[in-house]
Amino acid sequence: MQRRGLVVDDEPLVSEMIGKVLNSAGMVALILTRSTEAPDILDEGKFDVVFLDLHMPSPDGIELARQMRSSRFNRTTPIVLISDDQRPSALSVGFATGASFFLYKPIDKNRLLKLVRTIQGAMEHERRRTRRVTIPSKVRLKFGNEELEGETIDVSMSGLLVRAPGSLRLAHP
Repeated sequence: MQRRGLVVDDEPLVSEMIGKVLNSAGMVALILTRSTEAPDILDEGKFDVVFLDLHMPSPDGIELARQMRSSRFNRTTPIVLISDDQRPSALSVGFATGASFFLYKPIDKNRLLKLVRTIQGAMEHERRRTRRVTIPSKVRLKFGNEELEGETIDVSMSGLLVRAPGSLRLAHP
């Protein structure tokens, strides 16, 4: 599955430059210059990285970052806030709402490429963490006095998926 990046910035030149850098890093970039389109797009699927302009007409980057952090698809997606506002308060608000990185305008293309490469390392770590691997193996599950035999369907760092002829009661009356 190809990696996807979302760029939401009301300045077309900035959006296009970020999109080109994402493309050069092997990602498909979806570019939005109207922030009103972003909430629906973010609710429809997972992105590997999202660039949000801090100051846009509503919803701005802060509102969109909050939405992402409470969404089912993009809760852990790296967020890069973009702004020409260099006040410490802007930085604080950005990180408090869930931003992973902050990038100041005007954007330096080389700095942006380095940031994308750094983010790709985090993306690969997240993919490994959630990757499921098919490993069939006999297992015996035991809870209290109950026991059940089954077979693993797949495993990941977050657990096993097991096929068994019955189920264990996890709560006793």
